[in-house]
Order: sequence, then C-alpha cells, then structure tokens
Amino acid sequence: MKQFLAVFKFEYLNFVKNKIFIFLTVAIAAIIAVVGFYPRFSSGKGISLGSDKKEPSALLIINKSDSTGLEEIFKSTFTDYDVTFTADGDEESARLSVEQGEYSSAVVITAPLEYTYIVKNLGLYDSTEQMISGLLLSHYKTVALSEYGLTADQIIEFSEAAVKGSAVVVGQDQTRNFMHAYILMMVLYITVLVYGQTVAQSVATEKSSRAMELLITSANPRNLIFGKVLGTGLAGLTQLLLILVWGIFCIGVNKEYLIESNMFSVFTGFSASTVFYTVVFFILGFLLYAFLLGAMGSMASKLEDVSTLTMPVMIFLIVGFVITISLMSSGNIDSGIIKVLSYFPFTSPMAMFARVSMGTADSIQALISIIILIVSVIGVGYLAVAIYRIGILMYGKPPRFNEIARALKKK
Repeated sequence: MKQFLAVFKFEYLNFVKNKIFIFLTVAIAAIIAVVGFYPRFSSGKGISLGSDKKEPSALLIINKSDSTGLEEIFKSTFTDYDVTFTADGDEESARLSVEQGEYSSAVVITAPLEYTYIVKNLGLYDSTEQMISGLLLSHYKTVALSEYGLTADQIIEFSEAAVKGSAVVVGQDQTRNFMHAYILMMVLYITVLVYGQTVAQSVATEKSSRAMELLITSANPRNLIFGKVLGTGLAGLTQLLLILVWGIFCIGVNKEYLIESNMFSVFTGFSASTVFYTVVFFILGFLLYAFLLGAMGSMASKLEDVSTLTMPVMIFLIVGFVITISLMSSGNIDSGIIKVLSYFPFTSPMAMFARVSMGTADSIQALISIIILIVSVIGVGYLAVAIYRIGILMYGKPPRFNEIARALKKK
C-alpha cells in the first residue's frame, strides 16, 4: 500500500505541476469566461469603457406601392433606426445611397406584398427581412379585413388570435437532454484521449530512459500501473472540477443575460440521475481505457511506438463515439446497434449513457451495463498488470498482439 501511495502521489503532483496542464486549464477557463460573459457585454448592460450611447442606423424606405399608413408602422417598429420614409426614388437610387454610405440599408416597396431589401453587408443574424415581411403581411391583412366591414377592434382580435398548448413530459425531454448528453460525452471522449494517452506515454518514457528497470526492482508492477492510472485520473478529475466550479461561477454571475440570449438552458437542467450516471460512466470508462493504454505503453521501446500500439484500443473509443453521436443526431438512439454497444464495455460508457440521458433505457438496463463495466475494469486492470510485467522486459521492435497473447499464456 505504501508503494502504491508513493507512485500515486508522484504521478498526481507531477501532472498538476506540469506547465501544459496549467496552460490548458487556464485556456479552457478563459474560453468559458468568454462564453459566459459575452451575453452580458453584448446586451449593452455590462461594463463599458466608453459611451453606451449608440448612433442609430439610417434606414431608407421608398414606398412605390399604393399601400397607405406604412410610415407610422415602420417607424414604430424600427425604433433603433433613423427611418426616412419617402415615395421618391427607385431601386437604383436606393442602391447608390447605400453604396455611398448615406444609409446603412434601404427598402423599396413595389407592391403591397413585394419589396427589395438593400444592404451593403448582410449580417449573419440580420432579421430585417423577416421583420419587413411580417409588417407588410400584417398590414395587408388589416386592410383586407377592413374592406369586409370589420371594425378596428375585431381586426385586432382576429390578428392576435393564437393557439395555446403545452406538452406534458412524463419521461425524458430528448430535445433538452440531447445537448446535455452531447457535452458530457465530448468531455469523456477528450479526457480519455488526453489523459489515457498521457498514461501510455509516461510508461513508455520511463521504459525508454531505463528508469523502469530501477522502479521494477523496488516496487510491485501492480502498484506501479495502478498508481499511474489512478494518479493521472485524479489529476484529470481535479482539472475537470476546477473548470466545473469556474463554469458554475460564470453561469451564476451572468444568469439573467444567459436567459435573455437563450443560452441558459444549455448549461442548466441537469437532473440528479444524469449527474449520477455521468460520474459513474466517466470514472469507469476512463479507468478501462487508461489501464489498457498504460499496458500498451509498456510494450513500446520508444515514444514513437506508442501511437501504433495504442491505436487498436483507441479505435473502440472513436467508433463508439461516432456511432453514438450519429444515432443521437438522427433520432435512432434506441436502435439495435446502440443497444448492443450499450453492454459492450468499451462503448457502454458513451452508448448506455446516451440512452439513459435520452430516456430510452431504464435503471435496470443501466445497472446491468454498469455491473458489466465494473467487472471489465477489474479484469482489464489485472490484465494490464500482466502485460506490464511482460512489456517492461521487451525491447526492440514492438511485439504483435499474438506474441503478447502467447507470452501471457505462458505467464
């Protein structure tokens, strides 16, 4: 136990003190801060280094149709614009005015339901066309209804009529949970890629520098491999917790602005069961891959061999991630292939988690998958120790998997 704790402590501290670890943590925290605080500053209610007063954009409206009463409607709707309403001019003169910078945009109305919107640079989120179409259509309906003898109050009542309905979800809301499952699966995927490969590279570095030969004489191989995997895993968990706490802080400070920008629901609404399954599948999934990647790292004589040896293991992770995400996006989260992947240890951390999050798998199915995963982690852990014992004595060309299998059988 003392050997294990010594290796565990060394790996953990060595990782958290690493400059890359610190830089990555700070970089991710900065990205979260930008995402969290952006709605505050973009709303115009945040801290400003200059004047908060914004000059209104100039909008030219040329009405060539026989519709009347449009000027008041446009000016009351486009309150952020300095609206110039006229009947003089045409599309060519309006285009010239916009090109010369006299107006930021222009609208030429040629018929009650026809217009041309002229703008120099069309923004990604420019909704002016939708607003103009809505105004002209509403005005056209109002005029048409008045010709049929309806009073102003009757026209308003008719125009404001709306269908009221609500949905009662007795299970899981897949629309909301899709983004939650996607984010958490992405976190698991990236964590295994980064920290799992780190375990393999750490083992390969010690072997190539001959430091492993000294370690193996003073420590049990089981303590070495378990200490490395768990120490690195705790370092990764520490980083995730720091990022999570910082993310919660950013969300809490900017809650009202995130709600206004419809971003709040993406970061909130995680149910207790979702959090529980996230933790369970995250820890078990990481351990499963980290043990195998660490064992594969012991077979490499130099760092260049690590990627070749670990690729077969990483294929399971990549294939599981791609298939699960594809089926989630297509709405086939409960298809036959995803059910099979839900019980296969190397893909169940993502497949079963996605099914549970989306409400297509019950707690019994999730429990069976977790039990299979726990047994697999224990089995893979001891298999990793056996491979580690063999791998540290092998140098030269990386062994093939059939050679590893024969060595394990003799062992």
